[in-house]
This record gives sequence, C-alpha cells and structure tokens, in this order.
Amino acid sequence: MKIYLDVFFIVNFFMNLLVFEIMNIFLRKRPVSVRCAAASAEGALAAVLLVFGGVRQMAAAFILMYLIVSCLMIRTAYGKTTVYGFGRHMAGFYLTAVIVAGAVMFLKGIAGIRNIPIIFLLSSAILLLFLAQKIVSSKKHEIRNEQNVFPVTIKYRGKSVKAAGFLDTGNNLYEPVSQECVTIVEYNLFQKMLSEEEKADFNKVLHDMEPELFGKLLLRYIPFHSLGKECDYLPGVRADDMEIQVNGSETVHTGNTWLGICDRFLSTDNGYEVLLNSGIFRK
Repeated sequence: MKIYLDVFFIVNFFMNLLVFEIMNIFLRKRPVSVRCAAASAEGALAAVLLVFGGVRQMAAAFILMYLIVSCLMIRTAYGKTTVYGFGRHMAGFYLTAVIVAGAVMFLKGIAGIRNIPIIFLLSSAILLLFLAQKIVSSKKHEIRNEQNVFPVTIKYRGKSVKAAGFLDTGNNLYEPVSQECVTIVEYNLFQKMLSEEEKADFNKVLHDMEPELFGKLLLRYIPFHSLGKECDYLPGVRADDMEIQVNGSETVHTGNTWLGICDRFLSTDNGYEVLLNSGIFRK
C-alpha cells in the first residue's frame, strides 16, 4: 500500500490538533492556540520519522519513542507545569486520543467505509468537536442552574408548602401599586394551600379573570410581558412569608411578599416550581 509523506503528515497533524482541541474544551482552556498547533506538528513529524524510518517494526523502541514524543507534545502545548499537572495532561491526551480513535472507527463502521479518506476524517473531526462543545455547554448550563436553585418554603393563611425556587435574573416583575418584587409560583404548587372553595374560585380567576373574585380572594392584577404577547396578567396574592435557604444553613425571610400565580409549568424538566425575583435578596 502506498503512503504519501505529505498526506500522512497532514492527517496526523489534524488528528493531533483535534485531540488537543477536545482536551481544551473539557479543560476550559483557550481553543486553537499556537502552542497546540506546534505540538500537533511535532507529533505529525515524529509519526512520519517513526513510520518511514522503520522504527515501527521494533515494538519496544516504537513504544519508547512514542512516549518521549508525547511528553514533548504536552510540554510544547501546555508549557512548564507541576508533576501533577503534567500527569493530568498526559492522561487526558491519551484518554482523548483513544476516544477520538474509537469514535472515528465507529463512524467508519456505520458508514461502511474500508479505507478512511481525508474528507471523512475532517467531517468526523468537525462532528466530534461539535459534540464536545455541546456536552460541555450543556454541563455548564446545568451547573449554573443548580447553583441558582434554592429550597423555598411559602406560607399562606396558616399553611405552607416546600419547593425548589430558581433565582431568575430575567424576572424583574413588580406589583404596579406597591412597586414590590413579585415571585412567580406554579398554581399546582400554590393550590396545596387552598381550600376546595378557594381552588374553585382560583380556577375561575386563572381561566376567566372574573373581576368580582379578585376582591373576595384579595388578589391584584399583575401585568407582565411574555413571548408572543405584548401584555398579559397574572393574579397576584400576598404570602404571609417566604423562607429561602441559601448556602446550606442561612435562611432569608421575605415577609409579606407578592406571588404571581401561573397556570403553566415553569421548568421543562420539573427542576423548580418557583421563579424567584432577581431583587428578592435586595429587600
């Protein structure tokens, strides 16, 4: 089988660069650095010398040279570091290389390709980079959401419910008369504190917005803007108190805070039932 020197170098260069870029995504380092490109070129050049120099036929020498080249590549890509940092980068490099090779072979099997063309390698590289970025982005979003979710206890007319509350920086809703901040609560949660008669009245308010019931239930119209609607209204009610547990042990009491009752699910994955106002901790 003919092996072209330039093609062999280019393929190895891009595969090394792919491994470094996926590593950088997971290590949260700056992608596409000059150091990583230089390290990838080192690895590609060494691969050319090892294969065309006949070292590949000598297993022990090949493994030793491969380890030495890998160490040089890590040193070039990430500079001087501690022993732990160097070992971490080496382990990450080999683990990523194995995963990338496995993924390419898997894609090759699905595509039913015998010999891997360059266009297939490049397409696989783009796909793997895209997947790595999506995984890390999704994980970051998940962690950020978890950091903004707090245990909440709402008290209303002598009853209370516990739920998860999400601190929504986009929730700047205020009650128009008092100018106090409004926390949005799912009706499915709020109704647990209502009597059967109150539930029936609230259902009418939520679906028909009957004005005469607002006085009976001590409600307020709270205007808000939502996607696809220029202006809408939530029925608002004053809670006796709302407790928010922060930092594991500290509890914040909001006092008589306004609740906007929403008849839709606030979270797509049921991660929370309360949308805390962004100004709730500034009270």
